[in-house]
Amino acid sequence: MTGERPNADDLRAKVFEDREYQGNWRVEKVDEDGGYECTVIFAGPNARQRAIDYARHRFGDFDEIELEPYRKS
Repeated sequence: MTGERPNADDLRAKVFEDREYQGNWRVEKVDEDGGYECTVIFAGPNARQRAIDYARHRFGDFDEIELEPYRKS
């Protein structure tokens, strides 16, 4: 999204496993200016389900996505 305004898909909240700390789940939402409106991290038991529940309650529609973990140097 460098220099471009986000499209409708970009504006949907995203739920995904943290790329650095396996087992933690994140909910991220981009605002219309391309900045982050919301970033929430869930850890511990049922972290994925709690992230999904939060995204559904807060934003209604969301995408659950999978990202490659960061490579450790």
